Amino acid sequence: MQNDHIDIGNMIKERRKSVEESIRPISNAELKTLQESLFTDPLHPWAEPFRLFAEENSGEIFSHATTSEHVQVVYCRAKEKGIWFRPGVGIGIIQPIALGILREIVDSQ
Repeated sequence: MQNDHIDIGNMIKERRKSVEESIRPISNAELKTLQESLFTDPLHPWAEPFRLFAEENSGEIFSHATTSEHVQVVYCRAKEKGIWFRPGVGIGIIQPIALGILREIVDSQ
């Protein structure tokens, strides 16, 4: 069996580059539309956490970007919180290291 090596450093560089190229502010209306398209089933386990994330930070500016692997991120710089998702595949909370990268990207714009 072949041992596949993943070049984590290169993968992170590619993700960062694609986020830098695609990141933009997203309005609350766009975030709501995104939420509705992601969670057509209100019983989806992440429907409520995503809704709460949007509502709890509704007065703040959100940023939206897509990585080279088609993972989308929604980031709130003011609250240092974010959610990642790949429609139909997975969703989760953005962890501290990735939040730091997003902070650097947003602050450099």
